[in-house]
Amino acid sequence: MHNHQKRTKSQSLILKLAKVSILIMVLGFTVSCKEEFSGPITEQITINDITVPEGFNIEKLYSPGEHEQGSWVSVAKDDKGRLYASDQFGTIYRVSLPGSENKVDSIVVKEVNIKIGMAQGLLWHENTLYALVNASSENDLNIQSGFYKITDTDNDDEFDTVTALRLFNGWGEHGPHNITLAPDGQSLFMVLGNHTDIPEDIGSVIPKNWGEDNLLPVIKDPSGHANDVKAPGGWVVKTDFEGKEWTLLNVGLRNTYDIAFNSDGELFGFDSDMEYDMGMPWYRPIRLCHLTSGGDFGWRTGTGKFDALFPDNLPGVANLGQGSPTGLLEGEGLKFPEYYQNGFYLFDWSYGTMYFASLTPKGSSYMAEVTEFISGVPLPLTNGIVGNDGAMYFLTGGRRLESALYKLSYTGALNNEVKMPTPNELGENERNLRKEIEKYQSIKNPNQIDFLVENLDHEDRYIRFSSRVALENQDVTVWKHKVSRDASVLRKIALAIAIAHQGEDTDRAMALQALIKLDWTDLTSNEKIDFLRAIELLLIRSSQNTDESLQRAIATKLLPHHLKESEHLNKEITKLLSYLDTSEILEATIYKMENDTITSNLKSIYLSGDITKRSDQYGKDVENMLKNMPNQQNISYAKSLSEVKSGWTKALRERYFRWYNRALKKSGGKQYANFIKAIQRKALDNVPDEERAYFESLSSESMNQQVDLMKDVRMPDGPGKNYTVAAVEKAFTENKKDANFANGENFYRASLCVACHSIKGVGGNSGPELTQIGTRFSIKDIAEAIVNPSKTVSDRYRNTIYHLTNGNTIRGRAVEERDDEIMVSINAFSPDMTSTIKKSDIAKVEESSQSAMPAGLINSLNEKELSDLMVFLIAGGDENNKIYN
Repeated sequence: MHNHQKRTKSQSLILKLAKVSILIMVLGFTVSCKEEFSGPITEQITINDITVPEGFNIEKLYSPGEHEQGSWVSVAKDDKGRLYASDQFGTIYRVSLPGSENKVDSIVVKEVNIKIGMAQGLLWHENTLYALVNASSENDLNIQSGFYKITDTDNDDEFDTVTALRLFNGWGEHGPHNITLAPDGQSLFMVLGNHTDIPEDIGSVIPKNWGEDNLLPVIKDPSGHANDVKAPGGWVVKTDFEGKEWTLLNVGLRNTYDIAFNSDGELFGFDSDMEYDMGMPWYRPIRLCHLTSGGDFGWRTGTGKFDALFPDNLPGVANLGQGSPTGLLEGEGLKFPEYYQNGFYLFDWSYGTMYFASLTPKGSSYMAEVTEFISGVPLPLTNGIVGNDGAMYFLTGGRRLESALYKLSYTGALNNEVKMPTPNELGENERNLRKEIEKYQSIKNPNQIDFLVENLDHEDRYIRFSSRVALENQDVTVWKHKVSRDASVLRKIALAIAIAHQGEDTDRAMALQALIKLDWTDLTSNEKIDFLRAIELLLIRSSQNTDESLQRAIATKLLPHHLKESEHLNKEITKLLSYLDTSEILEATIYKMENDTITSNLKSIYLSGDITKRSDQYGKDVENMLKNMPNQQNISYAKSLSEVKSGWTKALRERYFRWYNRALKKSGGKQYANFIKAIQRKALDNVPDEERAYFESLSSESMNQQVDLMKDVRMPDGPGKNYTVAAVEKAFTENKKDANFANGENFYRASLCVACHSIKGVGGNSGPELTQIGTRFSIKDIAEAIVNPSKTVSDRYRNTIYHLTNGNTIRGRAVEERDDEIMVSINAFSPDMTSTIKKSDIAKVEESSQSAMPAGLINSLNEKELSDLMVFLIAGGDENNKIYN
C-alpha cells in the first residue's frame, strides 16, 4: 500500500472485489461489461518523448533543476493531497498540486523550512512525516543516516521539530532506502541496502548466525565493489512509530530500493542485479521478490550468491533482466483500467522503463505477468505515488541528474462493474497456513514442533521455508533427533539444513549419516537439489574437518552420477566432488568443457519478454552478449576444478588451461574477463613449483587475447580548448546533424574514454559502462560528467586512499584481498597495474572524493570532433541509432 494511507472499510471492500476481478481474469470467465478489457494494453503512443499505453496521457508538471532544487528521489502524500519530495543530496520540498484540495491554480513548490533532507524514503502518517535519511558523512544539513520523524507541534502548517528515532551506519547508493506503512496501519517497514550495517540490538525472526555459506572460496569482484560486505546483505525491518521495538524480517537482498504491500497484505521488494556478473553462473537478474517473514534471498558478495534453487534462500517471483530498480508502487486507488489497478509498478532507473507486474496467487505466494508500461529516453525513474485524483505522480532524477515531476492519467472510459467470485481460488488457505507458521519464528513453543516438522515437506516452497525458519527458532535439542527418524525425504533434508545452522558438530555428523543413507535414484530432481545443498551446509558449518570416512562416503555416493544429471545438478555435484578433492572427475569434466560449447537459452535471464517488443536502446547490448555467449556451465566447472589438488597430469592441465583461451574470447559483463582471470590465477596456486613457469606462460597466452584498444587510432586535428559544460552543449547542438559514426568511435578511443569505459563490450572496466548512457542522461548531464568528473562519483567507482605507516599513500581500488595483504589497482587507464599492500603497514583508510577520471580529456578536440564523440556516446556505439538519421 504505497500511498501510505490506512485502509478504510470501504477500501477493504473494494480490495475484495478487486481480488474477484483478478480471479475471473485468470480463469478465463467473461461477464458482459461496458468495456472488453482483461489484460495489458498493447498499443503504444508517444507523448513528449515518453511511450505510454494507448488511452493514457502524461504531463511534465515541474522541473526542480530549473529552480535549483536538486534531484528528487522520494515522495509521500499528506492528508490534503500535497506531496513531499526529497532531493537526494539536499532538503525536502512540499508540492501543492492544482485543484480544490490545495486551493491553487498551478503547482506550488515550497522548501520545508527545517534542517532535514537526503531522504530516500518518505511516509506521511497521522500528521507526521517520517523520513529514512541516506546521508554522507559530510553534508550541509549536518545530519546522519537514520530514521527520523518530522512534526508540526504548534499546528501552523509548518514543520518545526525533527526527532532522530534511530541512526544507521550506512550511506550512499546501497544505504538506507525506503519506508512503507503496514496494511493494518500499526507499524512501519523499512528496507536498507547491503552497505548498511544491521544493528546488533534489534530483534530478529531470522536466527542471527548467518554466514557466507559457500563450499568453495569466493572470488570477490575484481573491481572491488562490495568486497568487504559480509552476509547477510540488504535487509528489511519492522518498527513502531517511535522506533522503540525493531524486528528484522528479511535478509539476503542486494540493494532493494523500495518495498510495498499488495492487496492481500503481502510485502514485496524490487531487488537489483550486479550487471558486472553477466554471463557468469552466479549472475542474478533484477527481480520482484515476495518478502515473506524470515526470508533470506541469498545475496553474497562476489561469486558467493546463492543459486535461486537452493532451499536455504527464496527466489524472485519474476525476473526482469538488467536494470537499476528504484520505486515500487502498488496500483490501489489508480483510476486506470482494472488490469492496472491490481499489481505493482516497477521503476527501472537505468533503462528508463516502468514495468507493470500483474500477480496471480500460486500456493502461498504468487506468479507474475510482467509487461512494459511506459518508457523514455532519458527517463531515470526514481519513485511514485497515487494522487487523490487517481492519477499516478512519479519522479525522475537521482545522482544529480535533471529531475522532473510527472502526472500520468487515463483518459479512456473505465469499467466499474463487479465480476462474480469463485471460492477457494485465491491462495488464501495457503497464505493463512504460512502466516500461522510464521508466528513461531518469534515465539518458542515446544508443543508446536510437530506442526512445524509436518510442514517441512509441504508442496509449497514458501511454507517449507517458513517452517524451517520457525523450527530453527525453537530449542534444537527438542527436534534434532528427528533427522534420523523421519521417513519423509524433504523433512529429513530440511531438518539437516536446520541442524547445519543450529546444531553442534556431533549433530551435523548425525545428519550427514542420515542423508547418506538415502537412495539417490529414488529422489526427485528437487529433492536431489535440496540433498546436495544440505550436504554442503553440513560440511561448511562444521567447525572442524568432517570425518574422512563420511567424506569418502559422500564421494562414493555421488561419483557414479557425475555429469549424468541436469545441468544444475551436474554443476553442484562437480562442485561438491571438487571440494572433496575427487581426482576421478578431472578427465570427464575437462572433456565436457572442451566439447560442450552449446549455451543454454538464457534470454529469459537477461531480457523481459520478447526483445522485438522493446525499442533498440533496451537490451541491445545484452543481445550482443547473447550472440557471443559464454558457457556458464563450463565456467562453473572451471571454478570447481581450480580447487582440485590431486590427480592432475601435465596433459590434463594443458587442456584445462587452454580452455581459458576460448573463454576469454566470449562476451559478458564488465568484470567477465577479470573473473575468468581470477579463476585461472586460483588454479595456478595448485600447480607444482617445477611446472609453474610453463603454466603461467599458458595463462599469459590466454590473458593476452585482448583487443588492442588503441590500434589504428587517429589523433584529433584540433585546435582544442578548455571546454565548459555550456560549450559542450553548444558544440553538440551546432554539429549533431552532421555527426559521423566512424569519427565518433575514433575519438572515443583517442580521448582515452575506451581505457576505462566500455561500449557494447569494447573497452576497459574501471569506470561505468556507457552503452546505455543516452537512455539515462541528458546532453547537459553527460557534459557535466566529462567536464567535472569529480562532482558526482558513484560509490562503485570511488578510489580508496591507503595511508601507510611510513608516511606514504597509495590511491586505487582493491581488486583482491587476502588474510594479510590487499592488492590495489593503481592506474585506471591500466587496471592490471597493481600494488600489494601489507595490512600491517596500513595506518588509515579513507575514500577519495576525487574521480579517477581526470578533467580535460576532451580538450584536444575541436567542436566538430567533440560533437562526433558526443553523438557516438548517446547512440551507445550503434551506427543504426536514430540519432544518425
